[in-house]
Amino acid sequence: MFHFYQVPFTDNPERLGYERPAHGVSMTPNIPKPKSRGRLSLRSADPAVKPALDFRYFTDEDDYDARTLVDGIRIAREIARTEPLAGWLKREVAPGPHITGDEELSEYARKVAHTVYHPAGTCKMGAADDELAVVDPQLRIRGLDGIRIADASVFPTMTAVNPMIGVLMVGERAVDLIGGDA
Repeated sequence: MFHFYQVPFTDNPERLGYERPAHGVSMTPNIPKPKSRGRLSLRSADPAVKPALDFRYFTDEDDYDARTLVDGIRIAREIARTEPLAGWLKREVAPGPHITGDEELSEYARKVAHTVYHPAGTCKMGAADDELAVVDPQLRIRGLDGIRIADASVFPTMTAVNPMIGVLMVGERAVDLIGGDA
């Protein structure tokens, strides 16, 4: 998946010394279904204390996530070489045309990678025999009566697109489930 910005989106590369051009476009590859798994844990019984979140980027055994970004950079370059973009674009800013090898591209990608602000799956919904599921298919928290979760945290896997439509569908389903219980 790509984000295609009509502005030079260089916030993360700037940390590495890249300069933001006055004008530009950005194609940033993303990993919509990462193999790495983060960890979320409570730090306190106090609900005002934020939980500990460790994204654990690039910890998957097969290095799928990093390879996805390298492939994405290569695809972005291929797209940039086709018309009409090729006639409009003047130069590649980041990682730069001199970065060509898989290892170099992977190093760059690991340094600039970031979340695209759609955390999901921390309270996975699943079948009764799914030991990793926090909620059942009726959105009820296992082991607690009278509490349901109806947001992106129940997604068993991440969507390959912006999750907003899925979140709305979960909310609509929760209305039906709660109404049926009333």
